[in-house]
Amino acid sequence: MTSSVSKAIAALSFAMCSAFGVASAGVIRDGVLMVDGKPFFPLGSWNFSITTPEDIARLGMNVSYRGGPSTPEAVDQFRPFMRQCNRLGIQVVPYLSYGGAGVVPWAPEAVRAISKLASEPNLLLWYVGDDITMRHLEGIQQTVSILRQEAPSVPTAADYIAKATPEAKTTFTQFVDIRCQYSYPIPNDSLRSYMRFFDEQREFVGDPLWTWVQNFMWASTGVSLGLGIEDGPGPIPDPEQVRLLAFAAINRGVRGLLFFPHHELHLQPELAAEVALTCREIGLVSSHLAAGKTTFDLPTSDPDLNATAFQYGNSTVISAMLARGHYHRWVDEAVVRNVWIEVPFNARGASLPTAVLVATPDAVNCTVSPAQTPGWVRIRVPSLELAGFILLSTDSREIAQLRRGVQRITEQLSGLAVAGSIAQTRKVSAAAWSIGFGNLYDAGNLVLPAVRINERAVDAVREGDEVAEVRLWREANRVCRTVLDSMMVFAEARRGLVPAAQQRYLNSPYGLYAIKNLMRAPAVDDPWHHVAQWEVTGPFPLEYDQDEPDVIPPGFGRTYPPEDATASSGPFATADGPASWKPAVADITGMTDFLNYFSTTDNVVCYARTTVTAPRDTTMEMSLGSNDGAKVWVNGTEVLSIHPPGGRAAAPHQNKVAVNLRAGRNVVLAKVENLGLNWQLYLSFRDENRVLKFSTD
Repeated sequence: MTSSVSKAIAALSFAMCSAFGVASAGVIRDGVLMVDGKPFFPLGSWNFSITTPEDIARLGMNVSYRGGPSTPEAVDQFRPFMRQCNRLGIQVVPYLSYGGAGVVPWAPEAVRAISKLASEPNLLLWYVGDDITMRHLEGIQQTVSILRQEAPSVPTAADYIAKATPEAKTTFTQFVDIRCQYSYPIPNDSLRSYMRFFDEQREFVGDPLWTWVQNFMWASTGVSLGLGIEDGPGPIPDPEQVRLLAFAAINRGVRGLLFFPHHELHLQPELAAEVALTCREIGLVSSHLAAGKTTFDLPTSDPDLNATAFQYGNSTVISAMLARGHYHRWVDEAVVRNVWIEVPFNARGASLPTAVLVATPDAVNCTVSPAQTPGWVRIRVPSLELAGFILLSTDSREIAQLRRGVQRITEQLSGLAVAGSIAQTRKVSAAAWSIGFGNLYDAGNLVLPAVRINERAVDAVREGDEVAEVRLWREANRVCRTVLDSMMVFAEARRGLVPAAQQRYLNSPYGLYAIKNLMRAPAVDDPWHHVAQWEVTGPFPLEYDQDEPDVIPPGFGRTYPPEDATASSGPFATADGPASWKPAVADITGMTDFLNYFSTTDNVVCYARTTVTAPRDTTMEMSLGSNDGAKVWVNGTEVLSIHPPGGRAAAPHQNKVAVNLRAGRNVVLAKVENLGLNWQLYLSFRDENRVLKFSTD
């Protein structure tokens, strides 16, 4: 069936439904999804039975997407849920699980059974497949052909196609009315590259496009970044990042958003609050977003400010957002002030339109002036945080209606806002504490201001002041963003010190806890260049007598095979059995912890060696820190020997000595004893210009 034929059938069916007052609410007309004859912008969630219609409505959503029934009995059991949704103004999208969730398409009798739901007035469309690949195309066509025979007016939707082939284009243009294409920018994609994805999909399959907004870092990606558990919620994204994903899609003309999944929002109140705000603000301008004529990439005064115009009727809505940096590292204050946006607007008469920014709990007046381009105006926005909508209109009634809508949103966010604020503050506090950015005894704790703001927000709830509650929620989130930003700036400046295997943790502030001793890392301008790569071997007996702490243990002075250049390759007879050299790395502070590399750790010594390459003959200061005593040789010459009576705790720069390095390769060998408990080594050179190179080659 061709696209034009299917549209003709849909239009005829819509006319018949209107005449008789029966059949589904959803229908495609002129490329726009319509409900009850009006443009419809879906805001929904993928949900299970644990999510009630009231849960969906509470977040300002108008669609429920869940698995559909495949037998007549299951259809009868599904109807009460649909009718409960209908009483709350929620459309329903039954999901025929096929695609990523299954290889075999639904049997024809199952498709015919679910088609009976077309008699429900809030059936929006059929979702006929997710994660569709090439092998699923034939099944999609089979399913849709049956549905169009049984319920020709109901649109179809499916998501994701692995390859842009002619076969895929045929299926997604002739058998799928709405394409729900998604991409999740993890870990390094920018928001702008995310936006380009939708341009590419539109070029491939056309409009209308929907997308998924995923609520959490999940599956193997979260595991590899140290941010979550397999198939479970990780600690990110943050509320702001969920909002930005939604606005990024809208700014590329995506005509519907589904949040995945709803039950995660129950578990993460900080996300639920932001999703509720975003959905309700979209609801104020949904007709423009669903059916408006788009103008992308409007001229703006800030290179990070991206804006799209949606002209519908006699007014225009501008969707504006800050599209900075990388998705999971975009955590700064997120506010721009006194920016302008130019937008086409052909006002009737000589008067300029009024512009109002939706910045819940406020509706902010913006100034409007003529732009240099004829038929365009310039809107100056006093302040924009993250993203927001601007209504541009000459109709005072429409402006007043928008202001009332913002007031209603503020009232509806009561309770959600303070819960989200507290949850986000606790999450950020846990992340900051885990890497040493704050503790119970730190008077300058960076998260403490957000805690104080939350206390005031609780007071606002007690006093019934919804405006103050929402304003304080946004203020606390702003504080949290600056804390996360401070953490990321600190860590990123020390990227060169982070072992290569741990650099993936720099993708998010919530991964920083996995970089051991991050807060003890040296300053960016620290002149000391620490050795990070070693080969280690051992352990060998120390024979320390704790009753005679002043006596140097025999093993400390004994020449073990690793000291003999002619026999230093191993294997050696050690306290752990035969052992050769094995790689070891220092952490970000320059500390190498030998407890990570040996089984026997009390009353023993081990050896660590590295190669230092110098550009020329030079004399350079070397520093040592060790637990407990240590000896160091440079090119076979002993340059330092220290055995503190009773041992010592390791710290950088406990001993310093000038050493001679020759041009090219220099072998540095350290022998480190451990009387008991901790066993560590710091070794560095005063190398401000970083001319030395370290390796284990």
